[in-house]
Amino acid sequence: MTSFRLRLALLAGTITAGLLLLAGYLAWNLTTRFNLDRLDRELHHLAKGNLVRVDDASHWGRLDAALAFVSGGDRPPLYVLWVKNYDRVEFRSPRWPEGIDPEGFAVADQYEDGVTFDRPPPPPRKAGLSRTNPPLPVREARFHTVSANGSTWRVAVSGNPYTKLVLAANLDESNLALQRLRGRFLAVLPLVLLVVGLGAWWLATRALRPVAALTRAAENITAHGLDQRIAAPAHDREFQRLVTVFNAMLDRLEQSFHQARRFSADASHELKTPLALLQAELEQALRAAPSGSPQQQLCSSLLDEIHRLKAILDKLLLLSLADSGRLALDRSPTDLSAILTNVIDDGTGLAPGLQFECVVPPGQQVQADAVLLEQALQNLVNNAVKYNRPGGLIRVALRTEAGKAVLTVGNSGPGIPPQDQARLFERFFRGDAARTRERTAGVGLGLSLSREILRAHGGDLVLGRSDGEWTEFNATLPLHGPATT
Repeated sequence: MTSFRLRLALLAGTITAGLLLLAGYLAWNLTTRFNLDRLDRELHHLAKGNLVRVDDASHWGRLDAALAFVSGGDRPPLYVLWVKNYDRVEFRSPRWPEGIDPEGFAVADQYEDGVTFDRPPPPPRKAGLSRTNPPLPVREARFHTVSANGSTWRVAVSGNPYTKLVLAANLDESNLALQRLRGRFLAVLPLVLLVVGLGAWWLATRALRPVAALTRAAENITAHGLDQRIAAPAHDREFQRLVTVFNAMLDRLEQSFHQARRFSADASHELKTPLALLQAELEQALRAAPSGSPQQQLCSSLLDEIHRLKAILDKLLLLSLADSGRLALDRSPTDLSAILTNVIDDGTGLAPGLQFECVVPPGQQVQADAVLLEQALQNLVNNAVKYNRPGGLIRVALRTEAGKAVLTVGNSGPGIPPQDQARLFERFFRGDAARTRERTAGVGLGLSLSREILRAHGGDLVLGRSDGEWTEFNATLPLHGPATT
């Protein structure tokens, strides 16, 4: 079963991490595009400024020298140019990349600013254009990205009516800077994702805080505290509705529980008097009946049933008191070992054909109600006697552990089916092997009552093991009474 908080944190973390990666990808593309656009503008500005007017044929050499100076002397060139005037290559940078063929780049037919010519202007009379001549129109620039000799270049192709100019800018340094930026991003990405994950977990925990409060409050509500209610959060509408519905359910549950508890207690009290009168009448009739007569046998059988009903009523009354938290305990220093020894002796007398193995250290003292404690232990041992095979074994062991007395009662009975184990402590529940009164006496209240008595003392009773060969119950009891009152 997965945690909802974990799934919520994973969902939030995945979405945030996805958005972060998407933002990084977009930032990378935008930065790359921005650098190319900036470089294109520089190349276009450089080309246009040198195509509008040319002093003489040596102009391109001076321009290349200036670009080489910008590159930094002996460093690889950042800018190179190639110029063709009419059908003659007028200039080519000495360090022009050999892998790039400038002839392969076509110049645009369109001119900038919408300039058109019915026919081209007359050629200049000199190798260069004079400053006194009007500015020449410049063709629209075309841009290409190519690779040559292990380097990447951004190429701008432009021209005027007479000249084709190819400018190339080296992208290696720009690409290296972008790669370093990407490397730094990838280096810090795991840390960022970790922070995102922790933040998502914190947000999920904070978002589920009302649920955690609701869970803690619900855990504190027991059969003895059904009057408790959960305070609705002041600002969370969704949880306000949930708490309102939950409290309404508790109202109905408390009402039903009180009705059932009152019915059990009232019925137990109301039936005591009629049963006492009936018992007195039957005892009188039994004494008056001839010895060995059918009337005497009938009265004796009816008296047994009366005793059985009175025992059931006593147990129901104790359970109703335990449910309401009003089970009075007369605590005093009690010799648990002595009580357990007496209970085992009674069990031995009830089933002489069974074998008993007992490990009961003498003198084990507890703070308990001796009468109720003896009743709880009697139910446990009687249960081991009733549901055992002929000639079977009963093992009783008492020990102390972590400030508690731990009692283990086991028998070699047929075992409790797995489907019945969860209902074992339900009232009036009897497993398949125990549902006929001909097999065992009892109505299914003994284990439930024993557990309630032990819980009232601050202990508990649980099923430790049950299979086809062995069934074992573990009872715990604080040595010095419960930790809380």
